[in-house]
Amino acid sequence: MCQVDEDYHEPLQRAEVPSVSKKCVKCKEGTAAVVIRAGDAFCRGCFKEYFIHKFRAVLGKHRVLYPGEKVLLAVSGGPSSCSMLSQVQEGLSQNAHKKLRFLPGIVFIDEGGAVGQSVEDRQRMAAELQAVFKATGFPFLVVPLEQVLDLPSSVVAAALSPSERAAGAYKVAVGHFIQSDGVGVKLKQEETAPADVQESSTHLLQQLIGSAKTLTAREDLLNTL
Repeated sequence: MCQVDEDYHEPLQRAEVPSVSKKCVKCKEGTAAVVIRAGDAFCRGCFKEYFIHKFRAVLGKHRVLYPGEKVLLAVSGGPSSCSMLSQVQEGLSQNAHKKLRFLPGIVFIDEGGAVGQSVEDRQRMAAELQAVFKATGFPFLVVPLEQVLDLPSSVVAAALSPSERAAGAYKVAVGHFIQSDGVGVKLKQEETAPADVQESSTHLLQQLIGSAKTLTAREDLLNTL
């Protein structure tokens, strides 16, 4: 145990920094641009191939999605979700190796009202993303976060304990909800204007977010909504 009045005379040792090759560990020719794991350096081309392979392999290995299944891609416009969208596009192309077999749709949830963005900025961002979504050929939907205030109370349900959860239980529950409440949204592939939002709804949403006392609580609430 360390003591307050204890003297230390041994010199501190400098941490060893692993040396990284200047050449790609895969093709042995390209200049290294990305380092992953314990010093494995890849050129840009090999890293892209590795990334694409991992993306598709994970979906296949864990059997999260099944052939012909409809999958909703949540795209915020950030780098991670845009990368996901690009990977899905490539994975569905005719010449793709290990082609993806599901049917994607896109949803963009506009949370600008919760973070104080102006109406003009929200409309501009929604319009820009709609142009991106339309270019993919996938059906898409732009949803203002204020719509969460209009959801029926049946959407809110207590979380099940691990013993009550069963394989596919979530998908079954969603199916029952859609059938019982008659909720159905038709994703579309056409030019549409960003949804108009009542100022009163935005104010209520901001009040709800503001009721959280800390930044962490507000971020958790926003993610939950």
